Amino acid sequence: MVRIRQRQDRHFMDDEGRMFWINGPEEFCYLSEQRQWRAGLSFQQVLEWKQCAPSGLVSQRFGSILAACEAFEHNQVIWSHDLYLRRMGDQMQLHRSATDYRPTAMKNAEAAGRRVQPQPWLGTAQTAPSCEWPSPMTSGQDLPHPRRRRRSGLKAPAH
Repeated sequence: MVRIRQRQDRHFMDDEGRMFWINGPEEFCYLSEQRQWRAGLSFQQVLEWKQCAPSGLVSQRFGSILAACEAFEHNQVIWSHDLYLRRMGDQMQLHRSATDYRPTAMKNAEAAGRRVQPQPWLGTAQTAPSCEWPSPMTSGQDLPHPRRRRRSGLKAPAH
């Protein structure tokens, strides 16, 4: 049995440190796994600074949030991969993993005169963002875009 260790609204972390979202309307919701890329942040900091993104792993639909949580704790979740959600998560990670990243709501609050909050990961040793699934950037293979045209190696003659 896997226990939910921390829960806040529609987000929770299990006893192994994995993070999940409860998505959709309460009476027709599903779970999605979230991946984190900054070590050393608290659950609250991960949420506040948006330092997680969908991994692409999603559950079946549930009739209530309570049913989703109970199914999770009793290992009754059927997981599948959603490639669109995975790609969206990759884009979110790319954008949010910048050293100077600030969530839009935080930028707006600071523009309105609130105190500027330093990023909690600055000044601490950080590992590079990680992705569990291979991607063209990490595998060393250059996968061309299907509609990209290659320029020929011919150059205009010098005059």
